[in-house]
Amino acid sequence: MAVAERTRTREIRWGLPDVFIGVVFSWVAAVVVFFVVLAAVGLDTGGETGTGSYVGRYGLSDSMSQERSDPALPLWTLPVGQIGLWGGFALTTLVAGTLRGTGLRRDFGLSMKASDVPVGLLVGVFAQIAVVWLIYAPFQQFFDFDVSEAAREITDRAATGGDIALVMLGVVVGAPIFEELFFRGLALKAFERKWGPVMGVLASSALFAAVHLQLLQFPALMVFGIIAALLVKRYKRLGPAIWAHVGFNLVAVINLIWLA
Repeated sequence: MAVAERTRTREIRWGLPDVFIGVVFSWVAAVVVFFVVLAAVGLDTGGETGTGSYVGRYGLSDSMSQERSDPALPLWTLPVGQIGLWGGFALTTLVAGTLRGTGLRRDFGLSMKASDVPVGLLVGVFAQIAVVWLIYAPFQQFFDFDVSEAAREITDRAATGGDIALVMLGVVVGAPIFEELFFRGLALKAFERKWGPVMGVLASSALFAAVHLQLLQFPALMVFGIIAALLVKRYKRLGPAIWAHVGFNLVAVINLIWLA
């Protein structure tokens, strides 16, 4: 009883500074881990730039971005290189919820029910197939661009079952868990506390899209971020949003692997 009383009266001290510190910290961690990975495989970058500038160029890009899909890198370095980014997201949210708040479940809705699986998957698949098509189809009539080009650079190199498993592990397992925890957990709630529910949804979704560093994919990622945030608002937990993220990414990866 005493523990419950302390939990209810504990002051929430996390907010937007935690979000922005988390983004910077996660990026720095991603660069450090990526540097370690490059050093471990003994990558020879060649030329006059050296390994330092090579890490600077590739270290901050998303795991499915064109900038990180250099053929000189073994494919396994891509999901492994994301460990720093995901670890930064997880650690930032963990510190905010446990040391500066009332817990991950109470503050950020870190919980899941069995019903979240079909609901989330259906929403994610629908978002990838229908919503993304509606966003880009009108523009593709007038402009020549391929929104999937960056990700295809990765999947085209997945020549074996192990390669495909690595891509799936990073995009369909790692990204949904850690990105939803940070962006629909900490970021959504922090923006809400500062600016209200509407701006909370919009601002956290914009940050989610921007962090992927893919200008062409920004509209689709922004819309998906809004959809995931609305799922969290509707169900009061992260479970449906995590599974929606799984469905969203799974359709994209299967499509790209099939085309490859």
